[in-house]
Amino acid sequence: MLETVGIMLGIGLGLFGSLFSVIQFLSQKKKDRLFFLAQIIIDKTIPRESRQPFYDEYIALGGNGTFIKFWLRENKK
Repeated sequence: MLETVGIMLGIGLGLFGSLFSVIQFLSQKKKDRLFFLAQIIIDKTIPRESRQPFYDEYIALGGNGTFIKFWLRENKK
């Protein structure tokens, strides 16, 4: 009986760990993409018109904060 409970608990923890790993991977992938887009947004060596699609994707992925302020401040100049 105790062995069965241990085996079931091990299987349950293994499945939970696998699920957690997949979720962490997906969230890290999105975070990496946001960072990549942010670096392009603030790169003034690239013309603003060329950076616009990256800015739009950054907003669509839920990006906010300093990089948006930078983009808007740059637009006013």
